[in-house]
Amino acid sequence: MTAANLDRALGRLGGIPVLTDEAARRERSLDTYWKAMALAKAGRNTVADVVVQPRSAEEVATTLAIAAEEGVPVVPRAGGSGSQGGAIPEPGGILLDLSALDQIEDLDEQALTVRAGAGVPGLRFEEWLNERGYMFPHYPASLHLAQVGGYLAAKGSGVLSTKYGKIEDLVASMRVALPSGELIETVPIPRHAVGPDLNQLFIGSEGTLGVITDATLLLRPKPEHRSFRAVGFDDLATGVEAVRKALQAGWRPAAVRLHDPEATRMNLARILDEEVAGVKLILVFDGPRALVEVEEREMVKALVDAGGRDEGPELAQGWWENRFKMYYPPFKPELPQVWGTIDLAATFSRILPAWEAVRELMLRDYSQYGLVFTGHFSHWYAWGTMVYGRFVLNDPPDDLDEAIRIYDEIWARTSEVILREGAVINDHHGIGLKLAGDLRAQYGTGWGVLETIKGALDPAGVMNPGKLGL
Repeated sequence: MTAANLDRALGRLGGIPVLTDEAARRERSLDTYWKAMALAKAGRNTVADVVVQPRSAEEVATTLAIAAEEGVPVVPRAGGSGSQGGAIPEPGGILLDLSALDQIEDLDEQALTVRAGAGVPGLRFEEWLNERGYMFPHYPASLHLAQVGGYLAAKGSGVLSTKYGKIEDLVASMRVALPSGELIETVPIPRHAVGPDLNQLFIGSEGTLGVITDATLLLRPKPEHRSFRAVGFDDLATGVEAVRKALQAGWRPAAVRLHDPEATRMNLARILDEEVAGVKLILVFDGPRALVEVEEREMVKALVDAGGRDEGPELAQGWWENRFKMYYPPFKPELPQVWGTIDLAATFSRILPAWEAVRELMLRDYSQYGLVFTGHFSHWYAWGTMVYGRFVLNDPPDDLDEAIRIYDEIWARTSEVILREGAVINDHHGIGLKLAGDLRAQYGTGWGVLETIKGALDPAGVMNPGKLGL
């Protein structure tokens, strides 16, 4: 891209709002990716050349078509809550701010669907639905920051995913702007046999294939009743096996979070300001009262029979009421600390060996930097689960370049271990820049298919360059 290309593109945008002042460009050129935040504090981060703020799907499509014709990179951004660098405008160019696409409409109370724009804030969306007796059962930790477009682009998940599924399970249809300037609508129902599901092509594509402008989402009634329970275990292996048996028997709590001793001490105990120790399982049940009562009773019985200790509702209810605290001061780490979340997913037979291999690597090679390393298993499936390995380096090198080198090394080495153990390097945070170098190895022989799709939809290569390793 040259300055002349960019000037021509901006001259063709007509009345679409464009921000050029430095403060606006800097503010929107960040997400919560540690490396970008550290570079920004040092005044060394990449900043978008301009911010374009489309007000409709049609203006998104127009912007993409012009950018493709002029060879100007476009980096879509919703709430900027992502942790992987997916919204960082590394090549400069246009930062496409989707926040004006904030309409909520077409509530269908028979089908339990609603249309939401990519710029709808997650918390406002939930409050709007709650006022009408519904909920969108996607409660990510970033609820106060994220927007619907980010949910979709990064293939996110919320704390109730064990019962309700991840974002890809909560979409009926979508509208997508392509780099060609076309606007496409996917098939209007989520289950069909009329060929491949285009929803699943664009969900998780992080703006590399096009821009999701709005989506029809699947709702649930607000639950009549919600209950909580905590169960203690002697060790992680017993806890994982107990949950596996209960889930495969057919029980489906809304939330299932198994904390290792470090996560119990550093997360649960801190946000609740209580003395809590050991392996703790947090359970949340919701739905019709009669169903909740049966499921809670039978699930807890199954867990106790498998080696757990019923510890009542208080700990779990306290977690539910305080669960967002970990993402804000004084609990959230701050620069110059170095931090990140290594999440991996695997079948039940592989998850603990993979987790132990990552944990061994981190404790062996990075404890010299004041490492705190915690793990909790929080999204469960009938076939397996995932684990967050959260690390904080409290004493990183003072030299920023050396701290960045260590940070990048952690991702490269942990991904190598995860893949070696037959696990998957990410469950729901997205890839962005952080894991872009690992996608070819993760996809294996399928990588060429993804490259072919990218080349067909974005032949000019302007859509979020570098993300997903494309």
